[in-house]
Amino acid sequence: MATIATPARSVFETSPEKLRPFLHSLAGRVSGGANWMVRKKTVCDLLLGLDAFFALPAEERRTLMGAGDDAASHGSQDGTGPEDFRNVLPLYVGAILEGLKEEAVTQPEQAAIYMLSIHPEHQMAAEEWMLADPRNGKAVRRMMRSDRRYRQLMERMADHWKKTRAGQGSSETASSPR
Repeated sequence: MATIATPARSVFETSPEKLRPFLHSLAGRVSGGANWMVRKKTVCDLLLGLDAFFALPAEERRTLMGAGDDAASHGSQDGTGPEDFRNVLPLYVGAILEGLKEEAVTQPEQAAIYMLSIHPEHQMAAEEWMLADPRNGKAVRRMMRSDRRYRQLMERMADHWKKTRAGQGSSETASSPR
């Protein structure tokens, strides 16, 4: 068991007001899962669905969401906001996990999702749990290899990380994997 520290900066406090209900709805859908096997599936399905949504042209996204501002794409008025979901995946995961308000990492599926969070506190708790017992780390790696949804999500993130590195030279960025 690894204790999860409360994040220093809440995604809910720092995100745009119009995005907060959407983030709360994501957390609510995941919290309905009976255990972490179900929650992991729900998180992966939600994130893969959102990735497909973000792959649509901006005009189609606005049409699907209705007229007005698109809360799910939350690009800023000056055009500097994220246009690619992969750029904000850790933010969404962090919001989902904040909404769960869990106190400890105790399962491989849980650790795998916590590693995707924007919050270093979540990542550290997952790493601490994996390092506490070699069987824990092995279970997470086995789950990552065998779970199709999680693997798809990681492949999409790997593509993003490769593009980010290629676009900015060989230096690591804040969005690169650790």
